[in-house]
Amino acid sequence: MLRSGSIAVGSVVAGVLLSVCVGCAPKWNPDINVALRQARRREAGVVVFYKDPLDTRSALMRDALETSDVLQLLSDKVRCVMVPFYPPDQRFVARYGVMQPPALIVIHPDATYHALKDAVDADSVAAFLRQAKPPGARPELDAEITTPAKMQFYNVFERAGEAARKQNRRLIVVYKWWLDGDSSELIRRFTSPSVSSYFNDSVVCLLDWDYAPNRGIVADYGVTKYPAVVALDPDGAYRVLRGLPTVEQLIRLGVWRRPR
Repeated sequence: MLRSGSIAVGSVVAGVLLSVCVGCAPKWNPDINVALRQARRREAGVVVFYKDPLDTRSALMRDALETSDVLQLLSDKVRCVMVPFYPPDQRFVARYGVMQPPALIVIHPDATYHALKDAVDADSVAAFLRQAKPPGARPELDAEITTPAKMQFYNVFERAGEAARKQNRRLIVVYKWWLDGDSSELIRRFTSPSVSSYFNDSVVCLLDWDYAPNRGIVADYGVTKYPAVVALDPDGAYRVLRGLPTVEQLIRLGVWRRPR
């Protein structure tokens, strides 16, 4: 089996998203997986704020979300912020009929939803939240969530491994933490067109450090710290990259194959 050197792979838009959230009075989580787990534990709904930090209408909706009436309506819900420059966020909100920011999505405990896409003022946002009661519409769930470039993203290692085996593809494991700046920068580099094209024939699994079982999974490949990337060949050979990689290092990982 092959092991190798140092490159890291990161987390879902952490440092960038933390700056996106600055100014919001409630805590807006940048990781939808964490938000959904919190909601399940609390049997609560999730409010997703889909925003572009450079967009004026997004700023208006952000201001509306900070008003006292709206904050009260948000108090029993788990909050998550998502952004259009992160491809997994784009695909996630598309399930709920949202194609561009700004928008609000309320995901109910019964998995139905309501979405607000055409208003950003405080009165409209408050009225939407009051009326967004279950049951709502059913999302267009996609079991494999593929990008236009055929890159596949999973967040469950077993499902990703099964897909890789069935398709005889490499499995790329990205181990990250959403509060780690290197992790978010690695995700940005990894999903950029200049890099992602080298992973079009791979199955990609994003594993978060804050979910304890994931730590055991990556430990099997000698990984104890985030961020990290593990490239697993169908024949069982693997390569590990630790630390924040350069674009060139990621490309080399994309073309790496075990010598036959």
